[in-house]
Amino acid sequence: MTKKKGQKDQKDQQWFDETYSKKETIDIIGKRLNFEGSLKIEGYNSSEIKLKKLKLTRLEIRNCSKLNKVEISEHNKLTSLSVTGCPELTKLNCSSNGLTSLEISGCSLNKIDLSKFTKLKSLYLRGCQKLTTLDCSSIEKLTILNISSCTELADIKSSKVEKLSVIDCPKLTTLEYSTNALTSLELSSCEKLNSIANLSKAPKLTSLIKIDCPKITELNCSSAEKLTELEVSDLTKLNCSNTSIGMLSTNLCPNIKELNCSNIKKLVNLDVSNCSELKILDCSNSNLTGLDITNCSKLELIDCSNNKLTSLYISTESKKFKYPPGLEPTQKKPTKNLIIVGRTGGGKSTLSNVLTGSKDFEESGTSFSVTKISQKKEFPWKGKDYNVVDTIGVGDTQLSTKNVLYKILDGIFSIPEGISHILFVIDGRFTADEAKNFNLIKGSIFDIFNIKILDYVTIVRTKFSNFKNVDKCNADKEQLHNGNDIIAEIVKSCRDVVYVDNPPVNIEIVDNDEDMQTVKTNEKIRERSRKIMLDYLDKACQLDYFKLKKWDEVKKDVATYLESEYGDLPPELEKNKEILALVKISESICSIS
Repeated sequence: MTKKKGQKDQKDQQWFDETYSKKETIDIIGKRLNFEGSLKIEGYNSSEIKLKKLKLTRLEIRNCSKLNKVEISEHNKLTSLSVTGCPELTKLNCSSNGLTSLEISGCSLNKIDLSKFTKLKSLYLRGCQKLTTLDCSSIEKLTILNISSCTELADIKSSKVEKLSVIDCPKLTTLEYSTNALTSLELSSCEKLNSIANLSKAPKLTSLIKIDCPKITELNCSSAEKLTELEVSDLTKLNCSNTSIGMLSTNLCPNIKELNCSNIKKLVNLDVSNCSELKILDCSNSNLTGLDITNCSKLELIDCSNNKLTSLYISTESKKFKYPPGLEPTQKKPTKNLIIVGRTGGGKSTLSNVLTGSKDFEESGTSFSVTKISQKKEFPWKGKDYNVVDTIGVGDTQLSTKNVLYKILDGIFSIPEGISHILFVIDGRFTADEAKNFNLIKGSIFDIFNIKILDYVTIVRTKFSNFKNVDKCNADKEQLHNGNDIIAEIVKSCRDVVYVDNPPVNIEIVDNDEDMQTVKTNEKIRERSRKIMLDYLDKACQLDYFKLKKWDEVKKDVATYLESEYGDLPPELEKNKEILALVKISESICSIS
């Protein structure tokens, strides 16, 4: 867009707002108004909007609470239409056949005619509570179909889409789609959906998410060779053999009985910790280096041959178990389980690397999480075994609240024996926003227990350059104790505050000598931080576990919460609903044993 054209669009928008924002009916014909480019109609009191023969390319209609009818005709240049937050809207007529993008959210439409939109490429529907059927099978160019919170929607017919997402459609019973072009499929909280297409015939599929669709208990995505991402829950049988998955967790499938993840050369991490009903496991011909089946006491048959296993933890042995030659299965020792929590980009994964003395956790400082699923790693320290679980960060800008919540729950259930300590990571100073976030967590989780659960929580302040100076650390802690009342109360209620500095070591080497020296210096700093943290945890970790209920016991509570509204949030938390979701739902997840 040129500067001159941008200025014209801005003037046109200002004039339009001043002229029409308070009118009950907007009726415009292009011959009398030379309008072009983009137009936004937001917060108007109009009940009816008629636009004809305009030269618009993009139209947004938002938060018009009284609007019940929209007619858009003869807009030959219109390619993008967005209608959101218009709860009284029952009629939407649009004859612009050049439309390539359509978004409808928070409206009362019970039918959407898509037959005229032959060029439509992306369709987003959210919160259309009265919509019962959707047929877009005739739109051959449609590549993206995203549907969520359409609570009455029962029937969906789609064409050869590439990306299909259906979330929170509890009455959906029929979902028809072609798998030929499908690259991404997400199905979540569709309680009545009992079947999906055979995904072993989806040659282009790279991502598959099937969460909280309890009637779909068996899934076959074998031979989908390009599949790299798989997230599932509530399955009793899964076959994902001959794919390209690198990490697989079935911790939200506590009743799974059969799992076939064989012939996956890229599979390096398999987590079946919460699968106590598992009977048959085939993970042969993969690239696993470690496997823990301690909690799988009902296993009858296991084949983990042709892997790179160096450790295998079991509860019982059987002649039907096939191990790599030379590998001696062992009984797992009790471990101190550490959960790392905090905001996205706040240093959780970096702390996990420092604690484990590894580079297994991907580090980032961005507003979206590079930790796509929870990761865990065991390590020894002074004769004791530790287990670190790095959860996905709250506040991820690319993930929905539901997605973040389920990923965090998956991490929690990866240690069914319970939690020994929780590290709340703060990247820099303890700000007022961090204090409000922490108090939200404290009030919703920690206060419900009848013992001092805050003794299980330590605040870890990173990027503290004087972390080696005890006097400086104590001075800062003293300042926290005697400063802001809210922050002081938090610090006093927790077990302690630990100060570390974990500078980056994944630096791109440009100036060989200088950059290499920086890396070496940072490695020494991180090693010192590691010793401080682990010496502290050696004394601080509780003897009793923070024990968890089973996924089946809390799933209804999870669904109930996610169906409810968030209510009024403080301004600083408006964009961090993931925090509130995690906090509230955790009340029904955790108990102490």
